[in-house]
Amino acid sequence: EYMDSNKYIEHLVTQLEEQRWNLWRQVLEKLSVARLQREVAQSKREGAMREKLIHELEEERHLRLESEKRLREVTLESERSRAQMRGLQEQFSRMEETVRNLLQHQGSPGQNGEGTVSIMKVYQEKLSEDSGKCKEAMEKNHVAVDEDSRSESSSTEEEKEKTKLLLERLKALE
Repeated sequence: EYMDSNKYIEHLVTQLEEQRWNLWRQVLEKLSVARLQREVAQSKREGAMREKLIHELEEERHLRLESEKRLREVTLESERSRAQMRGLQEQFSRMEETVRNLLQHQGSPGQNGEGTVSIMKVYQEKLSEDSGKCKEAMEKNHVAVDEDSRSESSSTEEEKEKTKLLLERLKALE
């Protein structure tokens, strides 16, 4: 009977150890599952963050391309405005020279006063028209130029100064 009790105790101890090992394995499995779940969740977050970053990069790229396109458009418009301004200045200089020549060839102002007055009126009308074109071109140029073309502001000031000088020369001729 004593032997049977020892065997029974040994049997119970063995069962207890097996249960302990099974329980320990279950705990380890649960820890492994929890760790894997954390890794999957982290991977999903990183994937979402990666997708968000890719989206933001694409958006920034698109905005940069739009800005570059707008800068090219503004540059072309500015170049066209400068060319138009040069053309108007050349035309103005030719008109000024023509008036100077006409005034020199007419002799004294008393001889042909009416002709001079009509020439001056035509000249003033043409000048007003060209001044309007100059102002319009300068306004277009001013509207088209934005923060990216600050360096061009000095050339706009030069154009305004040239226009002022041309107007002063015209007044001197009158």
